[in-house]
Amino acid sequence: MDELSSVEQDMVRLTFLRYNRMKEWYYNQSYNEKYLGIPFAVDGKTETALLKEHYRVLYGGKLSDYYVTSLFSSVNGMRKSQKKLLKLAEQERMQRQENRREKADSLKERLVRMQAGKDWLKAFGRYLAGKGTEPKAPSVQKQGFTYSSGKLFYRGKKNQLVEAEPFVYERELEKRIRQTKAHIAQIEDKIRRTDEKAGRIPSRITFGSEKQYKKKDTLSLTGKELRAWHQERDFARNRIVNFSGRAVSPDGNYLCKYDAEGHTLEVTMINGEKILFHEVHFPYRGEELAQYLKERKGSVGYMMERKKDGNGREYLIFKAALTVKKDNLNYSTSDGVLAYDFNYDHIAWADVSSDGNLIKAGVIPFTLDGLSSGHAKEILGTAVKKLVALATDRKKPIVREDLDFVRKKAQMEYREDTAVLKVNPAYTSLIAKVKYMKLKNLSIHCAAAYVIGRRGMGFLEKLPSYLNCLVPKTQKNRWRTVFTHAKKAGPSYFRKNLPVWDKWKQFDANVHNYNENYSLWKESYSMQ
Repeated sequence: MDELSSVEQDMVRLTFLRYNRMKEWYYNQSYNEKYLGIPFAVDGKTETALLKEHYRVLYGGKLSDYYVTSLFSSVNGMRKSQKKLLKLAEQERMQRQENRREKADSLKERLVRMQAGKDWLKAFGRYLAGKGTEPKAPSVQKQGFTYSSGKLFYRGKKNQLVEAEPFVYERELEKRIRQTKAHIAQIEDKIRRTDEKAGRIPSRITFGSEKQYKKKDTLSLTGKELRAWHQERDFARNRIVNFSGRAVSPDGNYLCKYDAEGHTLEVTMINGEKILFHEVHFPYRGEELAQYLKERKGSVGYMMERKKDGNGREYLIFKAALTVKKDNLNYSTSDGVLAYDFNYDHIAWADVSSDGNLIKAGVIPFTLDGLSSGHAKEILGTAVKKLVALATDRKKPIVREDLDFVRKKAQMEYREDTAVLKVNPAYTSLIAKVKYMKLKNLSIHCAAAYVIGRRGMGFLEKLPSYLNCLVPKTQKNRWRTVFTHAKKAGPSYFRKNLPVWDKWKQFDANVHNYNENYSLWKESYSMQ
């Protein structure tokens, strides 16, 4: 900004101010029309005419059609982003509600066992007092504890085996029952309140970020004056101007004209005046932009952003956006695919052949603990490049789960010319656990990547032999039935040689015994 004259600096700041004021006004009118039922276009006037009229009333000038188009594009982009975020929030809300209901059901099952244990202790007390018969021996499955040789054994914190006197444990059990009931009531109240909020209309977008706006409540703690907060808020609200591209323009944009050889950018301000910016470079794909403009392939969108350095000096950043058609991408699975499963500390991948067999599997490790967002993004970008290189070297498309998570979408950006196929993520980890983990000698995550790859190639997964007779072949979704029982078993359980069962009760009992023995082994191993 220092290279510009004072008049040009004022025109730039004027453009930032007016453009963002008009953008806020247009967004609020669109919001009122969509969610509050207040019509925007009245008396037969178009939205373009209303925008120009509002601008003339505020500033007494004429608003260019190209700025109107940029405002439309910017606000529509904000609305689409908000719609996607609302959809994502609704999916996350439903998932959280489902988790809460499962937690409540689990606590209710635990409460039933504790009530049964309390009833047994009362019956045992009456027996000792000579007022009744001796009750049957308690079990962990029904009462949550066992009784032997005058001692009672139950699982305490961290699943440790605890020995206690029966009537001492009865007081502890009554306390647990009260806490569990309170916990269930708390979860059910949270479910009810969350469902009540679901039908509300979404909040408006806070221009300048909600974080910046909330700083007003902490002025007394930070020692800042209200005027300084207003200046920071206004700067945050009026810091970006978007210039929509037009394919029919010789330069791809009617408001910006970039000279790749002289590295100059001519920008038409909102009042119609033009300013020439010198030494404008685009470090990322600048050569591609120059070739794109030279061949006049299509539209080019620009973004002008205003920032401040540590000394309060203002400067401008320009960004360009162009549409690159990725032709001749290899979406064919005839030669196989490369699939991956994304995890918190690594990417597990599997190379699948054309007939659905495993060629090779591996992991791409990374560490994000304690890193800043910028550093974490760089680490993830490096991991993704390694994954893309694996697919490029093998000349195969990439297959991933179709998960609508913003975080994972941001992590998996394929800038190279690599085709990406998406598959339904249902039961991929379950199939990997019960079918391929032991068969292919893979980790649970590499096995999941293998399942994802096979699904991307159209292969169907049948039940393994030891589970096949438990689910009727006429049942539509057989894996769903398996999931309800196998979800309680860890991956290590399915590395054993498992027998063939006739009933789910035998399978569940086997899983329960294995979990009990495994926890006891872990406890004894930790004591060594």
